[in-house]
Amino acid sequence: MCWRRVPTPVIPDAGPTYDAPAIFSPEDGIAGEVPSLPPALVLGVDEDLSESVARRGERLAPDLPTAFEYHRLSARVGFVSIQDLGVGAPAAAIATEKAVAGGAVAVVLLASAGALQPSTPADAALLPTRAVRDEGASYHYLPADEPVTSTAGLVDDLGTVLVDAGVETRRGPVWSTSALFRETVPQVERYRDEGFVSVDMESAAVWAVATYRGVDAATVHAVGSVVPTGRTAQDDREEGADPPSEPDATERLPALLDPTVRALESYVEERR
Repeated sequence: MCWRRVPTPVIPDAGPTYDAPAIFSPEDGIAGEVPSLPPALVLGVDEDLSESVARRGERLAPDLPTAFEYHRLSARVGFVSIQDLGVGAPAAAIATEKAVAGGAVAVVLLASAGALQPSTPADAALLPTRAVRDEGASYHYLPADEPVTSTAGLVDDLGTVLVDAGVETRRGPVWSTSALFRETVPQVERYRDEGFVSVDMESAAVWAVATYRGVDAATVHAVGSVVPTGRTAQDDREEGADPPSEPDATERLPALLDPTVRALESYVEERR
């Protein structure tokens, strides 16, 4: 099957969008439901990670009827559980908007993701640098032809702290898609060949919101699975082959939390 390049998606042409005022602001949306937040925030997309944070962190504003649960992990770093609202770009964009409105100036998405390079070590941390925008939320923040990237200085700080903690890191682009069950073989092969390190559902949206709002953002991915290439799960079932083994990111995500917090601590202290 050959690769067919499709036109860059755009939002419906219903008038000005990127520089037009919205009908309500994030500040309106968080009235009475988001506490004053630390300057740096970790966005978590994993139930086990959130439970780990809940056991060790100070819950912020427990009496407010919040859509998300916020915790303080240190003097400058907090945590929010995105999956309380759902998964994917819309939930991540809303969580990021509310984080910025609550006072965050740097956000890091910490989540598991599919590794696109077969040689990726199971215990590596993936640090995406730019995103293919195969979702919808980012197009409401930035024009279709504008690159969506993580903040280079924040990625550097995360890389330094992770390596110092004994964690191997890999950098490269991320494919952000909202179509979990339409990750096709041609797409995977194309992005693998072009050096993409991971596939997720949230990074493009988080980074686009951060860019639009003038704050810094990055992503740390634990390896949730190594995405197969050239074969599908259906192929394996039909041939009676064992499915590919997938590393368990349950323990690695909490292990990546402390280095992420340390990197954010120094980042906001030095740059903000």
